[in-house]
Amino acid sequence: MEQTETIIVGGGVSGLACGKTLHDMGRDFILVTEEIGGRMLTSKSHEVNYGASYITEDYKNILPSMGGGRRIWTHDCFFHGGKEPISFYRWRTLFEIRKLIKLYRIASDFRWRLNRLRRKTLHRSQKEALEADSVLKGYTDQPAVEFVKANRLEYLNDTYFAPLFNSTGFIAYEQCNTFAYLDNLMALICKTYVADHSRCCRILPDGWKEKIVLSRVTQLQKIGNGLFKIRAGDKTLSAKNVVLALPYHNAKLLYDVPKPEHNIPIYVLEVIGERNKCCRNKKVVFFKPDEHEITILWKQTTGTDIIFSKVQDPNLGMYYTSHNIVNKIYWETAIVLSGSKWLEQRLEKGLYLASDYNICGLEDAYITGVYAANHICGEYWLV
Repeated sequence: MEQTETIIVGGGVSGLACGKTLHDMGRDFILVTEEIGGRMLTSKSHEVNYGASYITEDYKNILPSMGGGRRIWTHDCFFHGGKEPISFYRWRTLFEIRKLIKLYRIASDFRWRLNRLRRKTLHRSQKEALEADSVLKGYTDQPAVEFVKANRLEYLNDTYFAPLFNSTGFIAYEQCNTFAYLDNLMALICKTYVADHSRCCRILPDGWKEKIVLSRVTQLQKIGNGLFKIRAGDKTLSAKNVVLALPYHNAKLLYDVPKPEHNIPIYVLEVIGERNKCCRNKKVVFFKPDEHEITILWKQTTGTDIIFSKVQDPNLGMYYTSHNIVNKIYWETAIVLSGSKWLEQRLEKGLYLASDYNICGLEDAYITGVYAANHICGEYWLV
């Protein structure tokens, strides 16, 4: 039985971040995964993302490896809630200017606190860092509906923010807390870019690819003497530490992982076709959750569209005069949204959970992998 100091299970962004950090610190480890990238899946040309699609300028840890994609501009985004999609930049929005200014101040303070939390969670658990910020903790306890009502955002929310939340969180905002709601708005107040997954999957494992085992882990067992054993294909490996860098539906097959409040599946379709008059010549269209089966219609540089759908076979005739489906992907865990009770990342001595269980997004998933590596190496302190 081959033995190493740490076994990382999962080759998505959190697993790769953990591996890179351990490699940089000169530690002994093996990463086991069925494929590199996880939910950072792209088309064969790498020009179309089928997984998490955007990053913001605040993604400081992941920008060096995932940046470089094209800018996503607010004026290219439209919101479909009536007869046709509308732009954020319209006369009616001016009547809400005072509310927008107040919301911007709240969102800017949230942004500052979130980025401070991110710096802390490189060395401290997300749950511990959250408890140290009473404002952010309050946002996790407050339903988003209460926040919208308290700040009189009904029109802005119904017209713009609810479709945006539905399109990227794949769930109605009424089911979530204010933390998730404000986190979703960061895409509007920050510079936002298309994520370059293929570049990330090349850069992060650079220098330690020989430590990657392409196989499926089928068993995780504690065997005594402070060691864990895993079974992967025909290999049996043991280690002092194991990092489960997996989405919930995979991690629960190996360990009794606490279930997040919202574990949301989604279908991703790549479609080529002629859009109807309603959606023609619009790069990005967000849809209201109670009126459409799809959540987003996004024109790609390849000329195809990416569609996120809550159902397997949405009625695309509502948006196209003619079309063909190029590819279809199903994510059993597409998005995880936490409630007021965040999960511990250290499940037990030597066993860590690394992925987007508490905060949704590529940056925060990356940070959980770094945290696990820092904790294994003893590089953690109160900050």
